[in-house]
Amino acid sequence: MTTTGYDTRIVADENVPTIEIIREFDAEPAQVFRAHIDPALYARWVGPHSLSTKITRWDARTGGAWAFANESDGVEIAAFYGSFHEVRPSERIVWTFTYTGEPDGVALETLTFEQVGERRTRLRTLSVVADFATRDGMLASGMDTGVREGYEKLDQLLAPESGTPAVAGPATRHFEDAARFTALVESASAGDWTRPSPVAEWTALDIVRHLIEWSRGFLGGAGIELPTLDIAGDPVAAWKRHVADIQDILDNPAGRVHSNPHTGEQPVDQAIDTSYTADVWMHTWDLAKALGREPDLGEQRCRIALEGMAPMDRMLRESGQYGPAVPVGENASAQDELMAFIGRDPAWQPPVTTS
Repeated sequence: MTTTGYDTRIVADENVPTIEIIREFDAEPAQVFRAHIDPALYARWVGPHSLSTKITRWDARTGGAWAFANESDGVEIAAFYGSFHEVRPSERIVWTFTYTGEPDGVALETLTFEQVGERRTRLRTLSVVADFATRDGMLASGMDTGVREGYEKLDQLLAPESGTPAVAGPATRHFEDAARFTALVESASAGDWTRPSPVAEWTALDIVRHLIEWSRGFLGGAGIELPTLDIAGDPVAAWKRHVADIQDILDNPAGRVHSNPHTGEQPVDQAIDTSYTADVWMHTWDLAKALGREPDLGEQRCRIALEGMAPMDRMLRESGQYGPAVPVGENASAQDELMAFIGRDPAWQPPVTTS
């Protein structure tokens, strides 16, 4: 059994009816976040050792809902439900939490995922309830045992030797990057898909179409054939189905190998990670701009990407994948520098339309 030795601190404030739970894990924030948001993973660790968890509803997005039941030998012991108020990949989850036996007792919980070292995350959960009686009743119910034993199971799930999707690098990176892109896709109205994008002659819909079509064809190099999707008819449904298809391959690579005349042979999850997931991340900037949002790709990641691409400048230009670099000021952010390097104008904005 893998144990980290980290203490679980449970703090009840004397002045307000809250419970704060603080725990550290030997994993990246994206991994701990995924273990909270992926229903198959969540069910494997939440709750005490003596009970199992059955997910009955799970729509892990801002505005979605969830429900699960605790069982002992197949018999339901307790059930809970709530709503996702905010899901911010690898950073924050805000949800409500209600025990079906006390439907008027609603807790509002905020979970934050903070990187505190190399491959180490501090998870803070702040639970706010209506009054001290409710808060003290929760503490007296034995919740501390369920929390501590659940986190022990999460330690095991996150251990590198576990081989679970929660710790597989390519699977977790795609889960995180696709979630950010999906949030943009879901935010688009029907009329938004014809909006121009920073990519010359591409609309917002063309960005989604590009990511879906080329990657599904790319997987033929691993002997994987995926069905054609109706992207124009329903971009949101097509994208979500595509994400699920790719995630399933990454979670279950099954030893498959991708073969390409230019890159040689690679395990399929590594091939997707280097060629496709990075493309999703980069095109998040394009879709955000097309929809009138301000993208944030992460300064550190942008800087690392730029440092890796700069030595290949000539080869990248000759490949035709990127246009001429756009000049930027010496105080430009790493994100602006990266976008300018690949030929995007960091200051690009969708044209103003007049009625």
